[in-house]
Amino acid sequence: MVDIIKDGAVDDLADFDNRFLRRDSRFSVERKALTRLPLIDLSAFVENRDLAARRAVAQQLREACIDIGFFYLVGHGIPQSELDATVDWGHRFFDLPVAEKMKLHAGKSTERQGYMGVGGVNPAANVGKPLDLKERFYMSRDVLPGEPVEGRRSAGASQWPGPDMLPGFEDFMKAHIRKRFAVTLHLVRAFALSLDLPETYFDDMYRYLSVNFVLNYYPPVDENDLGRNQWSFSPHTDYGALTLLSQDALGGLQCRNSAGEWINVPPVPGSFVVNIGDLFATWTNDLYASTLHRALNTAKVARIAVPFFVSPHSATMVRCLDTCQSPGNPPRYEPVNAEEYVRALLDQANLTGRPGLAAKTVERFQARPSP
Repeated sequence: MVDIIKDGAVDDLADFDNRFLRRDSRFSVERKALTRLPLIDLSAFVENRDLAARRAVAQQLREACIDIGFFYLVGHGIPQSELDATVDWGHRFFDLPVAEKMKLHAGKSTERQGYMGVGGVNPAANVGKPLDLKERFYMSRDVLPGEPVEGRRSAGASQWPGPDMLPGFEDFMKAHIRKRFAVTLHLVRAFALSLDLPETYFDDMYRYLSVNFVLNYYPPVDENDLGRNQWSFSPHTDYGALTLLSQDALGGLQCRNSAGEWINVPPVPGSFVVNIGDLFATWTNDLYASTLHRALNTAKVARIAVPFFVSPHSATMVRCLDTCQSPGNPPRYEPVNAEEYVRALLDQANLTGRPGLAAKTVERFQARPSP
């Protein structure tokens, strides 16, 4: 059972503070208070260069994940033109008449794939609340050859706009999902090396990975009209293992550094923004901690961001890695089933129109600095 903070409103917690991240004596680390995200080149893994080159990248990844849990990723093999095309397709989808989008409403899908407007899957239940000002379209990957039925979760469950509604959309998105899948498989090998594990340690867990590929649509907002603690996407941590985000040129994303300061995450051409989710925090005993982030579209036009939320296969039991614990640093978290954890928080987000937030995450952020 996953305990969840029911209102999901981080800023309503009066003593909320994540500056404990700055110093962690359990791991003998001092986390830098970055004002700009580091940039990591994945090409050594994509091109299968020698082990020394891959280890050098893994060390950069380790430093970034200790300091802030966010970084820009380049050298992944997907051209900027294709990332731009995902944004263009996003605008074309959200520009459709509401009646057309509602034909693909996520409420028609047991896996909540499809369109979701402001207020979650049932906006009528959230009238008068400070809802996130976003619309979303959820997609997932195809079922893979030989993939067992058990544990597929959202694989093969996408609701696609037909050729009469948006010709070319389904083919493009399916092909693009396959490319992000491939990037993920390279990236989890870099994560393994960064944690002093065999490079293939995570391979079996990600052979049939769970994924939500989402188009986020943020209409322009007037800050004077916003309610208290209201955002395009309110402060949260991601639920799964990691996220590969591409964004348009408008910006609006921020994350919180180890000094408790919100820093801008402006778009960098050709890059993904990668961040750690709660499952990786569990795996690493908070050495790599999932970090608060938020978004607000203050531009005068609509903004599109495209996250690829990744979790290991849904049957995976996520427990503290041997390389992230010791007699003086025992596991902070009980083992958790990957699907159970992610599904509980997604269900909460879909119901409320704001991110779900685990009680354990709040407890972590409310901790005080270690001496």
